[in-house]
Amino acid sequence: MKRLGTVLHRSGVRNLIIRGDEIKPDKVSGSLPKLNSVVVDKALNRIGTISSIFGPVNHPYFLVKGFKRIPDSETRALVNERVYIR
Repeated sequence: MKRLGTVLHRSGVRNLIIRGDEIKPDKVSGSLPKLNSVVVDKALNRIGTISSIFGPVNHPYFLVKGFKRIPDSETRALVNERVYIR
């Protein structure tokens, strides 16, 4: 399990914007997660998948499309929480 970053806010109904952790300049090429990687919370509950990566290379942002089964209240509770990829 690798830390992805911190949830900044929700976008739409099931989308989350995540601020990625800082990536050292010498490790940029191999350290970005792949699209469609599964994102989990600290309790290892599956949240969604990475659908887009944008912003600066050394501090990227991620758009995560949440799974339909995740209740809206759980999505709201994830704001300012750390999330991980499996």
